Amino acid sequence: MPDRPVPCAPPDAIVDASGNIALGVYDRPFRRANLADASLSLGPIPLGRTASRLRLKEWQHFAIVLPEAMLTFAIVDAKVLGASWCHFVNRDGTGQFEHEHKGPLLNVRVARDLWDDETYVRTHRYRIQVRNHLDAGEHKIRIFIRGHGSAPSVEADLRCLHDFDQITPLEVVLPVGPGRAMYSHKVPLPVEGTLTVGQRVLEARPEEARAILDVHKAHYPRHTWWNWATFVGRDDTGRSIGLNLTSNVNRQDDQFNENAVWLDGRMEMLAPARFELNPNQPLEPWRIRTLDDAVDLVFRPLGERSEDVHMGLLRSVFHQPFGTFSGSIRTVGGTIHVGDAWGICEDHDAIW
Repeated sequence: MPDRPVPCAPPDAIVDASGNIALGVYDRPFRRANLADASLSLGPIPLGRTASRLRLKEWQHFAIVLPEAMLTFAIVDAKVLGASWCHFVNRDGTGQFEHEHKGPLLNVRVARDLWDDETYVRTHRYRIQVRNHLDAGEHKIRIFIRGHGSAPSVEADLRCLHDFDQITPLEVVLPVGPGRAMYSHKVPLPVEGTLTVGQRVLEARPEEARAILDVHKAHYPRHTWWNWATFVGRDDTGRSIGLNLTSNVNRQDDQFNENAVWLDGRMEMLAPARFELNPNQPLEPWRIRTLDDAVDLVFRPLGERSEDVHMGLLRSVFHQPFGTFSGSIRTVGGTIHVGDAWGICEDHDAIW
């Protein structure tokens, strides 16, 4: 098995006082996830810090997997456009519905860092707040969304638990073009609390409920694309497993990537990933492998959420099917056999 990056302790900030970006793979979050301080340029012309902040795309995404259902939600700040969605589906693929808001004046904020800061979207009928407080080992989620039409109300009071002695996150800063980088934090976490959908109350218990957290900040090129796969579940011996695989515009995915597997909280980096799918038929099975053949998975969609957004100079064509993964993952400690782990994939092409 070829050498893979070994996560190390991060510096205090992604961008130092001289403007250098700390490319690499790390074992815990930056105290200052300040990618907005990077200096961008257009060819030989420096654009300055203001342009850097206006070009930064940021989001925080959760996929909360319970024994009977999955709730996914995201809060996105693309500067010229704010967006949020909250999607629910039963584990058998039934009962799917979604609430969403987007617009240039939407009141959204993505946390500067994860140690003690807040991500939120606020409207009269749609509110999501995430209190990121890793100094206390937790992310607290509050959701209040009023029902409308056939989509019932959603309320949540949830707590995602992050003990660094038990779970190692995936923390990466990767190049996505000349002078441009992306920052990503991904980790599967136990969840406790209550989710209420209409009149239905679902209890989250940490021994069986998991959240897949994805935090992202990037100076992507104007034309951006990615494929993404993530899941949580149990292997055939009952151990908890989680996976993250991405193929995107990263220019050095053989050196740095955001591919990892978690086994009972222990993270192991993986080789570059490649996705085989029919982009015109995203509900057909996907084949997902790594270049060293250590990962060989089939994803079988049960449904999807999708968007096709055209707003002037902006375009976003997005498919996020949900369903089950099966196959095998070869690690240093042996082969993990996966059967019907629940998660999501994504095929996204954007001009922004």
